[in-house]
Amino acid sequence: MLISVIFFLFISLAIISGLVSPTVREFKNANVNLNSKRSESGNEDAYFRLKNAKPISSPTSITLDENTVMTTITDSGYNEKTITSLGNINSYQRKSELVLDTGDGVSFSYGIQAGVGGFELGNAVVNGNVYSNGTIEGANGATITGSAFSAGASGLINNIDIGTAGIGDARAHNVIDSTIAGNLYCQTGTGNDKSCDTSQSDPVAIDMPITQVMIDKWKADANINGDPIEGDLTISEATTLGSKKITGNLAINADLTITGTIYVVGNITTNNGAHVSLSSSYGATGGIIITDGRVTLNNLVEFFGSGSEGSYVLLATTSSCPSGCSGANALEILNNVGAILVNAQNGTVHLNNNVELNEVVGNKIIVDNSAEVNYLSGLASTLFTSGPTGGWNIKSWKEVE
Repeated sequence: MLISVIFFLFISLAIISGLVSPTVREFKNANVNLNSKRSESGNEDAYFRLKNAKPISSPTSITLDENTVMTTITDSGYNEKTITSLGNINSYQRKSELVLDTGDGVSFSYGIQAGVGGFELGNAVVNGNVYSNGTIEGANGATITGSAFSAGASGLINNIDIGTAGIGDARAHNVIDSTIAGNLYCQTGTGNDKSCDTSQSDPVAIDMPITQVMIDKWKADANINGDPIEGDLTISEATTLGSKKITGNLAINADLTITGTIYVVGNITTNNGAHVSLSSSYGATGGIIITDGRVTLNNLVEFFGSGSEGSYVLLATTSSCPSGCSGANALEILNNVGAILVNAQNGTVHLNNNVELNEVVGNKIIVDNSAEVNYLSGLASTLFTSGPTGGWNIKSWKEVE
């Protein structure tokens, strides 16, 4: 009798165990799955805040159903952040990792970068390096405080003071009537303060910094909502604009705050001392104005970044003027313009008297007397975004525990 009772008890326990074990496993799996969801929620919250330039500290926590998710944000590489979130319910843990990168990197490595049209410098100063796929020619008093490079067998540097305090090289096939603080690498030269060092080959032509792929993307980003402004737009009072395509011309006659990429099919002009600024939400990235037409900046217009270090406006035109433009240049700057990089790599850039700006790219660049270009080292890896909400993008996601 006792044996029968014990046998029955074991059978009952086995049956109960068989019924309970899957339930326990499902409960554990449910907790694991719930933790996965919770850790994802931590990542999503942090990503939303970064994406929309909202404040967030690291580490930070959010509470879901009385359980806490801990999230840590680290700088894991150049222009890269890693968000790690840990979900924990009764010691059941899941950790997920979200890697973000940001923007379109554009390398502006020189204060002046000219194409085959070359670089003409009046009695003016470039505080930085100059690279030209054509010639570099100066007037009396023309000064480049860094190094100067003129590419190819027809490369020429003529009548330029190059370098400061023993630093600053000149490299070209032919160098004439120049003073060089550093080394002089040339194959032929006359009238210089030192003899040619012929040990180096001629500099090679280099590519322009902005690719057609970038241009196409920026234009598409500007029209991302599919609602362009038809015809001309005149800014006559303080205005916020972006992302936006304008099918005609843009006249900026009053203050403009940029919140996304602006693409102008026609020409751009500025007047009346307007201030053009990036929204503070851009953070340390730059904003873009791109046009297919000519650009004329005059009457004391000033450009400003977001207020964060490393933020600038990139003003780029695809125009090939003066070809086919009755002699008008692709980009004409008549006064100081502030925190701006200008690019007309298919056409001519003309900087008039008393202009001061950060960086210039053009197929041909002409700098008049008293102008000044101040290159900033951070421009070698400047990031531009299509808008303050376009800064951080998802690079990868995975569960790590």
